[in-house]
Amino acid sequence: MATTLVGIFDNYAEAQKAVQALAQAGIKQGDISIARNEPAGKGYMTYGGAKSKDYTTGNSIGNNIANFFDGIFGTDINEDERGIYAESVRRGSTLVIVNANDQTVDRVADLLNQNGVVDIDRRAAQYRASGYKQYDSKAPLYSADQIQSEHQTFAKQGEVALPVIEEQLNIGKQVVQRGGVRVHTRVTTRPVEETVNLREENVTVNRRPVDRAVTEADVAAAQQSDFTVTEHAEKAVVGKEARVVEEVIVGKNVTERQETVRDTVRRSDVEVQQTDIDATTKPKARGAN
Repeated sequence: MATTLVGIFDNYAEAQKAVQALAQAGIKQGDISIARNEPAGKGYMTYGGAKSKDYTTGNSIGNNIANFFDGIFGTDINEDERGIYAESVRRGSTLVIVNANDQTVDRVADLLNQNGVVDIDRRAAQYRASGYKQYDSKAPLYSADQIQSEHQTFAKQGEVALPVIEEQLNIGKQVVQRGGVRVHTRVTTRPVEETVNLREENVTVNRRPVDRAVTEADVAAAQQSDFTVTEHAEKAVVGKEARVVEEVIVGKNVTERQETVRDTVRRSDVEVQQTDIDATTKPKARGAN
């Protein structure tokens, strides 16, 4: 049973690369067809290895494109899917159509995927997001500027940014109170005593008997009527004098030390693995009579 596979490529160079890979794999040239819209506004198609035909000539470019796909698929696909293929050519994409048999269909699908084929379902969704409803055979081909602008937009939409997040350890310093000394001054009272030597005078009067002749000194002393003898004594006088007997020095010693901080940080890694191509990613395959 013959199977027709269609791959959409955003540029002709990628499509050519896919065709070369198919040829190297043994796919006959007559089983490979190409439809494209050149940046110069010209559209060319080859089918079954025949010479390229300019489908921009004639009454309707859009009808020629539609007829081209009608000739390939006939009634094997619905109008909506056929319209997507025709619309992709109108917008500047290149289509590679391959007739394969049961022995080569998987290999053809793998080669188309490996060389940059576009996911037709995603591309259809992108068309509809830009306002596309159905293929309009009266719509003109895209210009070179339109083709470039749209392909750049699709390339950005196809990008998926996977952030790699890594935690970093930031070490700072914080001043914390770890203790201290509170200094408080107060006055206390305590009893003291000192010993002091004091001198004291006491008058004594003694009488003693004598027997001698009177002298002139005795006569002079007898003439004095009275006299006074004064006693003197020392007493303790207490005074206070404040003196500095000790100093309490309050200060701070500043030292530096090294501390090793150990913690864990997290990082998200993106692992990319090559997956085998299965039927869900292969280009659309249609049975052909």
